Amino acid sequence: MKDFKLPDLGEGVHEGQIVRLLVKAGETIREDEPLMEVETDKASVEIPSPFSGTVAKWHVEEGQLVHVGDVMVTVGDGAVAAPPTPSGLKREVPIARPAASPTMAGTNGGVAIAAQANRRAPASPAVRKLARKHNLDIETIQGSGPNGRITRADVEAVASGAAPAAASPAGGMALRSAARPAPLASTVEPPGEDDLDKWGPICRQKNSRARSTIATNMAQSWTTIPHVTDNDDVDVTELDRLRRGYPAPENGDRKITMLAFIVRAVARALGSHPEFNAVFDAENDQITYRRYINIAVAVHTERGLITPVIRNTDQLNVLEIADALDELAQRARSAAFTVNDTRGGTYTISNPGALGGSRYSTPIIPPGQCAVLALGRTRLIPWVVNGSLEPRLIMPVSHSFDHRIADGGNEIAFMKHVIGALENPARLLL
Repeated sequence: MKDFKLPDLGEGVHEGQIVRLLVKAGETIREDEPLMEVETDKASVEIPSPFSGTVAKWHVEEGQLVHVGDVMVTVGDGAVAAPPTPSGLKREVPIARPAASPTMAGTNGGVAIAAQANRRAPASPAVRKLARKHNLDIETIQGSGPNGRITRADVEAVASGAAPAAASPAGGMALRSAARPAPLASTVEPPGEDDLDKWGPICRQKNSRARSTIATNMAQSWTTIPHVTDNDDVDVTELDRLRRGYPAPENGDRKITMLAFIVRAVARALGSHPEFNAVFDAENDQITYRRYINIAVAVHTERGLITPVIRNTDQLNVLEIADALDELAQRARSAAFTVNDTRGGTYTISNPGALGGSRYSTPIIPPGQCAVLALGRTRLIPWVVNGSLEPRLIMPVSHSFDHRIADGGNEIAFMKHVIGALENPARLLL
């Protein structure tokens, strides 16, 4: 028997929350296959098994807070079957780990993808609890919700006999669900455990590790940093034209997003305005100016907003920045990144406009930084150019900064630098 203990998950990280156990007790696992998923700070990573064998006992459960060095699972020396053929596939074998990007420090070359066939039926904890109450195997219930999600109505229908429980796939019976009237309330099942307040039924959902960290950081930032927000508009008509024609034949058919040019413009401006690449040290009553420029880019994921960092951004050209943006977005959304990938940022760019967001906002400055730039939804609108009204592509921007470090004059000069580069995009190719 071998005990597997939670390994070091990153510099300064001592604990995490179990998101999923990917292997059941009694199943066999091969070395480097995904064993469990752990969420720490803003990073969620899959932990591979360091050895092959049979899972004898889990010492943790999903949702549990664990610490580095805690025993997670005991694995025996049981025989491990040969890799399954497609007809008998139980778990997906991990993909090869890609080489680490030179633009992102702290990566481990990627992690294995999750097991597909080993995932549980999609259902909220409250629905699972209801199924257990009725002594039903939730894996045999056909879900009528989005993407096959099992709802309370599905469980109640089977429990009342209005719909039969489906046989397991091995039994060869088709999965069926009974017809029922269209629901009057929302069909989206909220997560959490069922409860009641004095007005009616509710669900209580324990915050994930990531959501708790986000809440703590945002509250700390808003209550300790005196925010000032400047809203402006940028005419990106010429930038969009340049972007669409930028990939030269030798670069293939690769398309460059507008965000790559914006990151380049901000990096250049930070080099000329170091106060926005600084942090206010209240404990020592001083300002720390960074000589390196690491731009963090906010990425929306199913577990919340995370901000992977492009390191030494000022040393990258537009194509290199575009590659870094593509990689960090894919890694962030697939949780294939480490805690260190989200640390060390000196300035943050958020792009809610890409999600169809509103024009202006009040972005919150991340702790340890001086400023954050939010990009609104770019639209074609009437615009006055040299006294004439023309249709132009306009991007609204909102810039929050720490008024302890910079004054309004500093901020206006910084934004003129950024806007000037975006409205004259040939500068960004130098």
